Amino acid sequence: MATKYIEVPITGKLRWETIWYHDNSTNPQGWQKDEYEKKIVRSLRISQFNESTRTRIEDTKQSSSVSATVGASYGPVSASVTGSHSASKEITDTYIGTIRQQKDVTIEVTTTEKHTYFVGPGGKGGLYQAYFSAPGIDVSLQQVQTLPAQPEAEEIQIILKMQELKFLSDIQVIYTDNVNDKPWDTIREVTGQNEDINSGFGGKYVWLKPIYTNQVSQAITDCRIRIQDDAWSGGTDLAKGAKGKFRYLQFNKDTNNDRKYTDVKLLRSAGKPLSLSEAKGFDFLTTDINKDRKGDFLYLAFQVREAFAVERITT
Repeated sequence: MATKYIEVPITGKLRWETIWYHDNSTNPQGWQKDEYEKKIVRSLRISQFNESTRTRIEDTKQSSSVSATVGASYGPVSASVTGSHSASKEITDTYIGTIRQQKDVTIEVTTTEKHTYFVGPGGKGGLYQAYFSAPGIDVSLQQVQTLPAQPEAEEIQIILKMQELKFLSDIQVIYTDNVNDKPWDTIREVTGQNEDINSGFGGKYVWLKPIYTNQVSQAITDCRIRIQDDAWSGGTDLAKGAKGKFRYLQFNKDTNNDRKYTDVKLLRSAGKPLSLSEAKGFDFLTTDINKDRKGDFLYLAFQVREAFAVERITT
């Protein structure tokens, strides 16, 4: 599935908040001095960001060559500030770095910088720190400046480059009689171990192939391992030709659940079971596919992200 990109205009606001301010206008001889403590705070409300972005995609006139797809969802790749601004690079770097986390998060770092500022006799002025906000995101920036008065807030236009996301819609079970007939696009094992689900149990070679879609409504939201004594007409046996119970994958596609499965890997462990905390980089781990039969512990590990579906486009 080729990756598709679109550009989405976002309007944010740059404001300046007071770190300190001194009015020395009535003191013709004395000096005022100050140091400051600077806080760097990044806050992301991913549901608000996604909803706002979806609306902007729907309301933005699409070009004939590159347009959004109804039913698809999009994720941020990069951002650029239109026009020239002293905080452009910091805004784009901070903005894209925060929204890529794709979860509600607040990060705060407080640093005391040993800079001393003076307000001379009869003078006044303050130190101001830059803050940027856009739908779903609030970030404080490194940039500070000394000025006689607090600067006015200003709008910042950002062009957000977004890629069309792919989601898991199915996992196909494939049988072969020879290991050399293994399909090239099977689900990989995280550490490079054997990808044959039936390995060590005889029967058919069993491979799993991920099937992807760009349609949010077709995306998997849950996967369960179903182990039973009798055959199930709704699934394809993962233990084909081996002795023992039947084993199946059972999926749910809940359109009311915004958390969609985006990718999958096998996770094989010899000697001990694994927990989700040991599956680094993954958000959901199935139960053991090999439960109640001797051999490796074997799991499917999924990556999950929140998705929104574009409901219409403007042409």
